[in-house]
Amino acid sequence: MVFYGWLLLVTPVFSGLIRGRLPIEISIRGARFVEEADRSDELNDLALQELRTEVGHISDELTRARREIDLLKQRGDMR
Repeated sequence: MVFYGWLLLVTPVFSGLIRGRLPIEISIRGARFVEEADRSDELNDLALQELRTEVGHISDELTRARREIDLLKQRGDMR
C-alpha cells in the first residue's frame, strides 16, 4: 500500500519535472498522458472504420446469399 501510494506520487512528479508533462488520469493501471489519450481516439476511429468495412462486406455477402436462395427456390418450384 505504501509502495503504491509512493508510486502514485512519484509518477506525476517525475514526468512533470523530467518530461514537462503531467498525467491526465491516474488509475490502478497507471498514469495516462495526453498523447496516449489522443492515440486511443485514433485507434478507436480506425477500429470503427474497419468494423464498418467488415459490416459492408457481410451485408454484400448476405444479399448475394439471399439471391442464390431465391434462385434455388424458383428452380424447385419449376419441377
